[in-house]
Amino acid sequence: MFSRAAGRLRSRAPIGALGALRAGPGSQPGYGLPARPPLASDVSVLTPPALFFQQVRHGPKDGRPGRREHHKFGAAERKGTYYYRFHKLIGKANWRKYIERYVAPRTIENRQRWIPTPFPTYTQGKHAHSWNWRLPKALAAATSSDEVLEAWILFRHKHPKRTFHFFKVLKRLVDVGGCEQTDWRLRFITSRLHRKHRKVMNLPRLAKYYAELRITDELEHVSRFLRKMLPRYTSHQLALTAHAFGIAKLQDKDMMSRIARLIAPQLNEVTPLELVRLAQALASTEVCHYTLLSQISAQVQVRVQQAGNAGNAASGEVIPGSCPDFAQLMDLGDAFAQLKFQDYSFFEMVSLQAQTLLLEGLPGPTPPTLAKLCQSMTRLKVHDIRLFEVILAHVGEHWYDYPATSLAQIGSALSPVMPRGEVEDLYRKMFNQIRQDRDTLTCRGVAAAACFMAEVDHKGQFVPGFFQALAQRLMGLKDETRECYDVARVTEIFSRRCPEDHALFSTLCRHLHRHLGFFEPVDFVRFTRGLAAAEYRDERVTHALPKWAQKRHKEFSPHDWDAFVTSLSKLGASDVRQSQLREMGPPVPSEPATFSGGQMAERAQSAS
Repeated sequence: MFSRAAGRLRSRAPIGALGALRAGPGSQPGYGLPARPPLASDVSVLTPPALFFQQVRHGPKDGRPGRREHHKFGAAERKGTYYYRFHKLIGKANWRKYIERYVAPRTIENRQRWIPTPFPTYTQGKHAHSWNWRLPKALAAATSSDEVLEAWILFRHKHPKRTFHFFKVLKRLVDVGGCEQTDWRLRFITSRLHRKHRKVMNLPRLAKYYAELRITDELEHVSRFLRKMLPRYTSHQLALTAHAFGIAKLQDKDMMSRIARLIAPQLNEVTPLELVRLAQALASTEVCHYTLLSQISAQVQVRVQQAGNAGNAASGEVIPGSCPDFAQLMDLGDAFAQLKFQDYSFFEMVSLQAQTLLLEGLPGPTPPTLAKLCQSMTRLKVHDIRLFEVILAHVGEHWYDYPATSLAQIGSALSPVMPRGEVEDLYRKMFNQIRQDRDTLTCRGVAAAACFMAEVDHKGQFVPGFFQALAQRLMGLKDETRECYDVARVTEIFSRRCPEDHALFSTLCRHLHRHLGFFEPVDFVRFTRGLAAAEYRDERVTHALPKWAQKRHKEFSPHDWDAFVTSLSKLGASDVRQSQLREMGPPVPSEPATFSGGQMAERAQSAS
């Protein structure tokens, strides 16, 4: 304080006063402190510097030292303005008409110090920790995603949050059907959990929750730590990890190959459901790991053979629940069909199982599983005529148990293989049943029924009025925005039956845009050819088709590319766009292809 006051003194005191300070009585040269005790005369006389020290230290003597206390002394006028009584100066307004409504607290309460204690009362401690049971209770009572997220946000300030708290809220969100990925409350939860990814022990379960909630960015971040932990996981955790990537349809070939290498020696420990999930994960991510698929197929065949042997079952060599049921076998066959994995031994075993169960009337086969079996075998060109006859005979006897979608799928799969003359009456019965229950058809059901109709009823005389019923049902599904189906094949079929129906083709064009990312070259050719044969035109479709096709132009054959560009010219594509597509794709083939619809096919048809 002395040095600070001395600094103020040097800046404010007159020169004479400074000189008196520096050379006081009894001082030494070069020093400002006295070298001898002060005399009585020195002490009795109050010099001006001493007075100045006292004024600087204690502030002005105007009745307001230090902090102003307007609530005691009233408002103090200062150059035409009034101070706020109890707080601070607010703005530059005049407070003459201000009415004081502030009631000052009691002095003893206002001046009393708050001393926190580390020992709360029982009620206070219980209330402080009550969120540990109130949060799980609120999550369990929630029945919608909004209620789940609001329950978390209500206790967002309570810490520390353990990992199981995050698992509880993610599991409950999955149970109630999920929520929008862009919801700020979900982002709030995942941002807090993002920091703990490297500390989570059960990363496969967390990856599954992320996949079911479609939070792919966090799933990609979790995969960094999953790779290092894969050798330490059990076979069940490895299968769960693959299942998570299959749900999210996130293709990670390195991850799937590591899982396949680690789980292959442990396939005898895996449950039937996990075997199916492994195959479905490979199919969903489009990872064609045929070595693992063949090992899964062999493992399933061994288990079915062991379960079918009565001696092994009686001796207890078969573990209960180790043999897959009929529905799981069909799911496995569907995964093989998606990956184009032709395993004739597996489908022979499945065929024998299906025939035995159907002929003996045993439980197992259901209409959806039989439809899935027929579609899988047809896609893989595995034509088992004996099995198809047994299935059609069962349909003829129990047609009332088959829903319209299953009938359409079975018909579309078997009609190209089975001769029409022998099963004509059964086909007619199936068509009538589909038409009666057409209100239950989804978009995929309509596509299957249209393919069935196109294969059997070429001239529209087999079942009159059937395609009008399908068109009416498709118009009822015009607002469906999620389901994917074979829109290219449906467009091609309806262009031959009702090319003048503008409303129908407008609906098909609306449905087209969500399928363009999954189109194959044959789908581009089919849709453009079908739309060119109809009377309806849509400029947005004409613009979108070449934009998406040129991204995959290297996958087109010369005949398919020629047919695609030719159909685009009929849809009204500009000459500049056509020339660009011609230059980009392969050259025009010299010989026409069957049913190509390209320039060479048109020339050959006109010449003949």
